[in-house]
This record gives sequence, structure tokens and C-alpha cells, in this order.
Amino acid sequence: MATAELATYREKWREAPRGSDTDGRIFSSELLAMPDDVFLSTWQAMAARRYDGELGWLGTLYFDTFRDRKVAELGSGLGFDGIRFIEHGAAWTFCDIVPDNLAVIRRVATLKGIADRARFHAIGDDLSFAALPLDYDAIWVFGSIHHVPFEVARREALDLLGHLKPGGRWMELVYPRERWLREGAPPFEQWGKVTDGERTPWAEWHDIEKVRRRLLPAPLRTVLDFEFCSHNYRWFDLVYAADKQFRVDDYDVRLLSRRVNLLVAPPRLAAGARRTLLGRGIVCPAGLFAHAATIDLDAALRALSNAPADLPGAALDIECRVSKGAVGIGLIDASGAYMPGAEISVEEGSDSRLVTLRAVGVGVPATLVFRNLRAAGRSTFAVLKAELRPAN
Repeated sequence: MATAELATYREKWREAPRGSDTDGRIFSSELLAMPDDVFLSTWQAMAARRYDGELGWLGTLYFDTFRDRKVAELGSGLGFDGIRFIEHGAAWTFCDIVPDNLAVIRRVATLKGIADRARFHAIGDDLSFAALPLDYDAIWVFGSIHHVPFEVARREALDLLGHLKPGGRWMELVYPRERWLREGAPPFEQWGKVTDGERTPWAEWHDIEKVRRRLLPAPLRTVLDFEFCSHNYRWFDLVYAADKQFRVDDYDVRLLSRRVNLLVAPPRLAAGARRTLLGRGIVCPAGLFAHAATIDLDAALRALSNAPADLPGAALDIECRVSKGAVGIGLIDASGAYMPGAEISVEEGSDSRLVTLRAVGVGVPATLVFRNLRAAGRSTFAVLKAELRPAN
């Protein structure tokens, strides 16, 4: 990210919610201009609003988890979460791109007498965390990283991930895809103005697969993944499932990011379906669960056969647009049995949807299936992309 572009983000994020998205916003410079007694009472009132609102469950869930543990927070804002967890025994590192935000938190910690358990890192133009130690028990990313483009977020995340202990936790709050759709599916450079105000340069939806791709090639195990507050937010709690510190150089990223295009040729189409080229409409035969198209994965899986033996399977990335009805995207195993637990449904809509299926092991022949999920009538869809890659 260019220095000038980062300056735009710094200018925006020197303002923060007054404890809740419904309570308006305040600039950190406004807080710093207050005398100590007014400053602390104002900050504490906002913090109490946050703790008593829709995010109150965070303390119940994580007070014991973080007690006597070290946590680094990416995008700490006014420090409501970190200060709260410090007061319950955590050691917290606040990382932010806005110096005034960090100055607010430092002042709060000093006035509360807990400065010895607080550490601060001003994120520079290089987006580096090299100055931090390598022994964090958790990384806390609360509503921050989804406000920069994916590749910038990936760069930051992988750098910070290298400071997490083996078996440590990566925790993240994001805006879900459902919210983006509900709010009109605008371009990400416009959606931020809807979610966080006119001065917001970016907001991007995330799901678990998008987070995994951002952290690729780190091995991750999901602890929690759920939406809350009327689908406005999504929470992830992941374990870094490795026995050594994360270093990108320890992985063959070329191999792990390798993809095999499954749609070089048109897929085999079921009887009665209209034969079309990639990106154009395929009409499902009428009837619930009627197969519309199949793709044999055997050749593509063989193309990944030089993967290391411990590679944990393969993943299929499918981008699909359904213009009528609903389509199920699923797998048939080597014995010919359908795998219902792996199926993902995509319903009619104006936008395309990217989904990931993970139920295929490297070297195990299987078939990718598109089938009708409407009992009455036909469904129509187009496959914009279908690629196979080693799973992280």
C-alpha cells in the first residue's frame, strides 16, 4: 500500500465508535484534549457501553482464556477490548496505524495503573511487526483487517502470524457476505461508506474460506465460526495447528498455491441439459436433485500428485452465479456415493458466489456435481471458475 493511500486510512481511523456502532463516533484527538478526569470518565462510559451491548459475550468467553497470556491486537482503536482483558490478567500489545489512538490507550492504562501490562506498536508504512516478540498466545483482530483490500490484509496477517506461538489462537471479527448482499452488494470501495461512514475508504466481506486463503499456507483448525447481531458481524476463533513458529519460507508456497483449472473444456452435461461454454448458462433438468453437470476430478488430482505426502487434502474453489432457482455443488466419492455433508447450495441472485469444497483427498478420484435443488421447475446457473488446489 502506498504511503499516500495509507495516509487516507490513518485519517479515517483516528475516529472510532463511542462503544457501539449506534452511539456515533469520536476522534482520538478530541479525547486527548480533555483533562484527565473528564478524559477517563468519558472513555470509561464508552467502554461500559461496549461491554454491556452486543459484544458483552466476549468477556464471558475469553477472560479465563487470556488470563496470564500474551495477546497482540491488530487495529486496537481506542483500546476497549485490550484494557478490559488487561484488568482480568492479560498482557496486551496494542497495534494501530494511528498514533493518537495509541496515545489514548497509553493514557488510559497509566491512569488506571495497569501500564506495566500494556505494550504499544505503531504500524508504519512498511506494515511490519518485526519489532514484536515471537511468543504471543493469541492474535486479536477485531473489525479492522476487513477495512483494507485482501492482498494488503494478507501481507499484514502473515507478518503478524509469525509472532504467534504454535497452538496459539487467531481471533477475528468481520462483516459477513450476508450483510454485504443485504446492503446492495456495492463495490468494496463504496461499501465502507455504508458500514462505517462517508470517510471510510474500504470494507470487504469475509467468510471462513476467505480468512483461510488470507492466511495460506498456515494450517488452521476452526474453534468457532458464527454470525450474530442480525448477520451484521461474523466471529472466527482459529487455532494455529502447527508444532513450530510460522514462517512462509518453510512452505513451498509455489506448490501450495498451485491451481488446476477444471474447466479447460466444457463439463460433461447430464442428459437434457443444454451444452454451453464456460460462463454461459446451464439449465438443470427439472426435478429435485437432478444432475445438471459433472466434472471428473481424477486427472486434476493426478496433476497434484507431486504434492508432499503430508499435504492435508485438496480444496475446490468454485465461482458460480445462479440466475434462476437454486443449485447444489457437491461431490461423489470414488465408490460412486454422493457426499451430502460436502454439498453447498447457491441460490438465485444477481451476484456470483465463491464457495470452497474440502472433502477430496489428493490422489482419490472423485466427481464434482452440480444438481437442481428446486423440486418444482428448473434452475439455471453459470460456472465462472472451477479450480482445484492443495488445501491449507
